Amino acid sequence: GGSRPYNATVPPGGDGRVLLVTVTNVVYPVSVDIMHKVFQMCGNIQKIVTFNKQGKVQALVQFELPEEAAGAIERFQGQNIYSSCNTLQIQYSNLTDVTVKYNNERTYDFTNPNLPAVNPNDALL
Repeated sequence: GGSRPYNATVPPGGDGRVLLVTVTNVVYPVSVDIMHKVFQMCGNIQKIVTFNKQGKVQALVQFELPEEAAGAIERFQGQNIYSSCNTLQIQYSNLTDVTVKYNNERTYDFTNPNLPAVNPNDALL
């Protein structure tokens, strides 16, 4: 018996370049750096944003080409970043472009390396 291939479809409004990645079974922190190391194996990454939503660790990964994003789903859906933990659940985002204002460990625009790391108006506590 062969398992049914995972079939991801691009939602209306999406252009197939942006992936929504949910990381389950999280043991190690998920950073832009880690996501970039993993997904750059599949193509040219333009932007990455990581965030926590409703207790889930998620990331948006924007590729240059839809083929690269499709390849990433094929290769990494259900795989673990680390041995037996940090499992990747990947689907298409309905975004066509990820907004990145700062380059730091949570958000990064690889097409614009000159972005500031923090908002100058945000005073540190």
